[in-house]
Amino acid sequence: MNYKQLTLATLLSSSALLLVGCSSDVDSKGEPPSAEAIAVGNGDDNAGPAAQLKPVGSRIDVAIAPLAVEETGNVATLPAQYPEDWILVDEVSFASMFGGKIIILDSSESKPEHRIKGIMDKSLIGNFTQHPTRPELYIMESFHERGSRGKRTDVLAIYDKTTLNIIKEIVWTETTRLQALPERYSMAVSGNGEFLYVANFSPAASFTVVDLERQESIATVSTPGCVLTYPTGKNSVTSICSNGGLLTSVLNNDGTLRSQQRIKSFFHSDTSPIFERPAIIDGIAYFPSFDGEMHEVDMRDDVAKYLGSWDMLSEEERAANWRPSGLSLTSKDSLGRFYTIMQPDGHEGSHQHGGTHVWLFDAKAKKRVKIIETPNWAISIGVTQGNNPKLIVTNGELALDVYSTEDGSLIHTMSDFGSTTPLLIHKSY
Repeated sequence: MNYKQLTLATLLSSSALLLVGCSSDVDSKGEPPSAEAIAVGNGDDNAGPAAQLKPVGSRIDVAIAPLAVEETGNVATLPAQYPEDWILVDEVSFASMFGGKIIILDSSESKPEHRIKGIMDKSLIGNFTQHPTRPELYIMESFHERGSRGKRTDVLAIYDKTTLNIIKEIVWTETTRLQALPERYSMAVSGNGEFLYVANFSPAASFTVVDLERQESIATVSTPGCVLTYPTGKNSVTSICSNGGLLTSVLNNDGTLRSQQRIKSFFHSDTSPIFERPAIIDGIAYFPSFDGEMHEVDMRDDVAKYLGSWDMLSEEERAANWRPSGLSLTSKDSLGRFYTIMQPDGHEGSHQHGGTHVWLFDAKAKKRVKIIETPNWAISIGVTQGNNPKLIVTNGELALDVYSTEDGSLIHTMSDFGSTTPLLIHKSY
């Protein structure tokens, strides 16, 4: 038999072969294996010794390279300010409510094995937000004593964004935090950066104020009939109400409640509902309605102020029933543009189905400036930072499509990064 013609796969699969050192008299002399690399003969008699496979009875003589010494004890750190193309993916994990996580990805990385920069766990549809200037990330999550049963404990975990180590945990004692599909404003950092607002629902609505310098809970503010935490002014919170209006809670410098003011209704929850997921651009919150009307709310001062509405659709588009639709369907970029998923042939009840296009609006000019087609369907969107932003789309297969906002082209699709339900995409800071 000409062993030089055997493939390495054949050698490894034969149970009658024993791979030993390259020297044919290794057994008699007790010599250590050669450090030359394993090679398979190609029929060339002039091949080097590492390429010669020599039969010794029922054994084959092969050179085996030693494994390199693995360096241990290294701890990588992330930058205090993440690069513009990084995103934070909110993984809900419907199949295992205890398996949710926040996955930090480089959306510009072409090699899948290099995309993941870090992962943090979050239990039972945990809520997430990040500080725009402090190197901190926040996850509000829940645990039961016996896993799926027993006494429930709600915990706010404060993470160091460079090491992803927990700095501190704050246990909720007065109320129960909001549990819902991922909401961008289930938590928010105050305009002055000093406080964190956490929405509660137990079932009474409220929010808890956390002093970020002292890392402790300061107060819980009741918001009857109103939910979520849109940051307003330097130190106020606006919540959306079931009667179609808003409620602004103005806080003192120590985080306690000073006053509350209701803003009269500007939509009807039955006949003209709006999405509770606005994009806030330069202090103006843009709330699209189910039927394509845009509502503006000024949140730059202590108390929110309704500014009015404008039509997102032309007469022809309205006749074709174009409508905003999706889960986390809105976003913004650093250039002041508002993004939303749009679907044709929309109808009653289709407001969370997603769509085939993403429309970009110049928010100040109140006009559409670009359309990006999303042939893989769009369910949720996010936009990266910087002057050359990328559009990140959760598609119908629950993978992430990355588009150029310059020409609308698909750059690549990201999948297999440990996420099954990436329903909310956060830009990095």
